Amino acid sequence: MIHPTKFFRQFGIRELVLALGLTVFALGLVFYKVYVLGYRVVEIDPEPGYKVSLTVDLYASNQDVRISTFLPLQTPRQQVRDEMESSEAFEFAITPEREAIWHARAANGQYQIRYSFFVQTKESVFDLPTGILSRPRPDPLLEEFLAETNSIQCKEDDVVAKAWELMPIGITVKEGMRNLFDFVYREVDYKQVRGPTDALTAFRLKEASCNGKNRLLIALCRARGIPARFAKGLILENSNKRTTHAWSEVYLGGQWIPFCPTNGYFSRIPVHYLELAKDDRALFRHSRSIGFDWEFVVTPQVQALEEAVQANANNPLNFLNYWVSLKNSDVSIRLIMVILLIPIAASVVSISRSMIGLQTFGTFMPSLIAVSFLQTGFFTGSLLFMGIMILTSMINLLLFRLRILHLPRLVIILTIVVMAIMAVSVLSVNLGIPGSAGVSLFPIAILSLTSERFTRTIDEHGWKEAGVRTALTYIVSAACYLVIAQRDLQLLVAAFPELLLINIALNLALGSWHGLRLMEYLRFKHLLGPAKS
Repeated sequence: MIHPTKFFRQFGIRELVLALGLTVFALGLVFYKVYVLGYRVVEIDPEPGYKVSLTVDLYASNQDVRISTFLPLQTPRQQVRDEMESSEAFEFAITPEREAIWHARAANGQYQIRYSFFVQTKESVFDLPTGILSRPRPDPLLEEFLAETNSIQCKEDDVVAKAWELMPIGITVKEGMRNLFDFVYREVDYKQVRGPTDALTAFRLKEASCNGKNRLLIALCRARGIPARFAKGLILENSNKRTTHAWSEVYLGGQWIPFCPTNGYFSRIPVHYLELAKDDRALFRHSRSIGFDWEFVVTPQVQALEEAVQANANNPLNFLNYWVSLKNSDVSIRLIMVILLIPIAASVVSISRSMIGLQTFGTFMPSLIAVSFLQTGFFTGSLLFMGIMILTSMINLLLFRLRILHLPRLVIILTIVVMAIMAVSVLSVNLGIPGSAGVSLFPIAILSLTSERFTRTIDEHGWKEAGVRTALTYIVSAACYLVIAQRDLQLLVAAFPELLLINIALNLALGSWHGLRLMEYLRFKHLLGPAKS
């Protein structure tokens, strides 16, 4: 084993000092930007979420018009921003309870109201209280959630009897809630119906919409003395919607816990549920005698990286300012990120060649292959890489028998490889195979050049050496990919391009290495003798 002191003596002292100076300068610049100028890398991190747009079309005939609806709630599990509203001839207001109200006097003709927002949601899972179920202490704030209503008949004899059957004395909270939930979820069939379905109808018919199923669950809870309320919202999916969704919230252990007996979510609310209201009223209330129609359009969306970079465009020492000037030339920020990652991937190749001694196709071909894997995906890129090597081998065997000269043979191989990759890409897109869209011009060019290097190695060093270099090229490419595919690294380099100075520092040190490579130690270990401490 080489002693650390002896190891570092195999680098040039001057180069190490210069590399250390560059590293300290780069880290100092990052420190200054973060702690003095307030620059934050998180500001360029793409944010997944949903763009939701509501369109209301209405017709009025010279009359006062009032329309109200629930707006998305701001809660710890869902963050709403970028709200935009537009309407003609209507006054617009939002109440503290997040209810939107549009009002117009003497409206006459056709009108359209638009409201949109961007929302980020997350799943919330709740733990039920342990122990035996007991009646909660009286609380005036919870009395309304124990009361009977026209649609939640919690005092009907058969509903009360069922509640006590499912939740007998001495049962635990979790077991009792599971009994109630499973009864409504499994024994009351889901059926889309027009108009509201009350709890008693759902109980007796054993079928209901999501509204009816939840009114029944709430009625059973209230019949057993447990506060429960109605929740209303949207299911976030890529679609146009003219319906809402409902679930229940039960007050247990000092908190409201969600249950969805329609889709089977027990004591949790999934990421794609958007909360609009804790209310059993209709989503829209509007003046009578008007033409009225509405539609939600839900679109999954990732905050554009370009927008995030522009948000920091005026920050001092933001080296990505130049991208704003290139935007009009259709230069993507993602292309810039890929370009910034190439030197880092090349450093992995530099280490593999300078210190380990691995021979690959070309000097920096593995780094370019790794970058192509970023676009295709590692699995798809690996299949393409192996497929190209096999195809190139087969074509070479055939052309060797035909005694085709070297350069024409290379052109033939390159042409067939490009045609094959394009055919696979088109077929994959048509079949809807994930990742196929990533087979773009850059990966095709890089992987095609790899086939050319493979053929050249066969001519110069033979089939065995070509096979060894193929394996080593893939291994080094995979190592490069594992480094540059790290999301944190990509964001750091995009936010702080000055960190590439550390890349230069690393290669200054590598360039002064005058020791043996690892492969040479293994190759000549019988001549070197036992290592001395």
